[in-house]
Amino acid sequence: MTKQMKKQRGFSLAELLIVVAIIAVLATVVAMNMGGSDTSAKEAKLRANLKILREALIAYHADHGFFPASPNDYNSSGDQKIFKRQLTWFTDEKGRVSTKKTDRYRFGPYLQKFPENPFFTDPDSADYVEINTTDERILERLILAVKRMNGNNGWYYEARSGNVVPNLGGKVFPDKYVEF
Repeated sequence: MTKQMKKQRGFSLAELLIVVAIIAVLATVVAMNMGGSDTSAKEAKLRANLKILREALIAYHADHGFFPASPNDYNSSGDQKIFKRQLTWFTDEKGRVSTKKTDRYRFGPYLQKFPENPFFTDPDSADYVEINTTDERILERLILAVKRMNGNNGWYYEARSGNVVPNLGGKVFPDKYVEF
């Protein structure tokens, strides 16, 4: 071998191990940051869907003079299927639903699709609404009550007050989600 070839040695084992360790640390940091972005995206979607749902309830109240599933409403029993249709179909002045707009069914629809709670992957849980037809609490008191619940489905709605919150409870999910 010539003198020039002897000078052009490769990397030592120690140098290679240092480079591999640096790459491993960087990969770990990137992976940890990516894990949190999923939660942030769900939080943003939850806020947006909750705002859409609250605005639809306000619009329904503006047209009818009462909230869906409240005592004056056709759906005063709080049937979840009818409740969703009241917001996504046409309604008459009493809250009865129809798929077609007519002179009688002239209100709505208030939503194109009923919003889901993004923290649930099961479709039956994501858009499920637990409807309370008896209580009428200000939003602050409703939030405190829902925090104490187990919260295993989409939304918790009080028909008399028109307040709706994510039904996540504080046992499985952080309390802050109820306060959105």
